[in-house]
Amino acid sequence: MSALTLASINTLGGVLTIPSTTSFKYDGFVSQFKSIQTSAKTTYSAAVSGNGTAVTDLNITITPKFATSLIILTWMINGEMHYNTSWTVLQDGALITNVAYPAYNRELGNVRYSGLMATTYDLNESSTPFNGYLQYAVIAGSTASRTYAPAVRASGATAYTLYLHRTIASTGADNQEQSVSTGQAMEIYRR
Repeated sequence: MSALTLASINTLGGVLTIPSTTSFKYDGFVSQFKSIQTSAKTTYSAAVSGNGTAVTDLNITITPKFATSLIILTWMINGEMHYNTSWTVLQDGALITNVAYPAYNRELGNVRYSGLMATTYDLNESSTPFNGYLQYAVIAGSTASRTYAPAVRASGATAYTLYLHRTIASTGADNQEQSVSTGQAMEIYRR
């Protein structure tokens, strides 16, 4: 493989076309972007122990191009569930536990009430779902394909259920709002 280093590139018409067989990179370069949108009306158990139940409708699979890259993950999650729950992130079904980017509050460690996000406090659990924005970043570490998913777990001794994209009381009716969720994975090149 050969490398070419340039101080600048001048093009005709401002367009630079790079063949797919050519690697083009610099610190901060977005090497790929994946996204998902779903409106599936699914339920997930938020158990009282463990690393969380993967919300598989929001799985994002990515194969990093560079082992040194930073993978930035974001999910906008809509649904309804009791507020005594917390959210984590799983990679290939396992809780991420590396020191640099653990999938829980580092000061508390991996306990059920420690996560990346809590569900909104709401005393009406039969109408108007919550909206949560979960963001996470992790070093790729390798160029192997992997799947990331947000995961939910109870934050106390009672198990709850996540009603994704719907209210607990209804799968669609007046004042029983329905919604969609989205997710993105962005690979940022770093040396």
